[in-house]
Amino acid sequence: MRVAARWAGLLAAGWLLTGCTTTGDPRQGGLFGWSEAKARERQKERQDRAAREEAELSRENARANALEARAANTERGLVSATLEHQRDEERLRALQMAVLAKIDQLESESPTPALASRARTYRRKANTIAAQTALTTAQRSERLRGIELEIDTALDRLKH
Repeated sequence: MRVAARWAGLLAAGWLLTGCTTTGDPRQGGLFGWSEAKARERQKERQDRAAREEAELSRENARANALEARAANTERGLVSATLEHQRDEERLRALQMAVLAKIDQLESESPTPALASRARTYRRKANTIAAQTALTTAQRSERLRGIELEIDTALDRLKH
């Protein structure tokens, strides 16, 4: 029986030892389950993961900086385009006022009702063209200059 008890004890010890694995985590294992090599391996894995995360963070920061620079350039472009558009609209209004002044002159100097009626038609055209925001300011300016040329021609005929 002693031999059987020894064998049973050895089998139990063997079973317990084979069930134990070494670990690098000091919270697991115990006195015989902890391995310094596994602990170093675990630290290396954590350092590698931290390095990958830092590299990812660095890439994301670079991307964020690039996007911020792009947004700033877009904002500057938008401000510049807005200012240019405002200047173009001001020039268009000045041209419209000049054309309307010439129309008033043509209407007041008209020797016939037909020419006065034609001047009023020019006024409607000039106001309509200036209000057509579907056209660019350059297109509206060009059309107003065409009307201005017709009015100048009519005024020249009145003088001669």
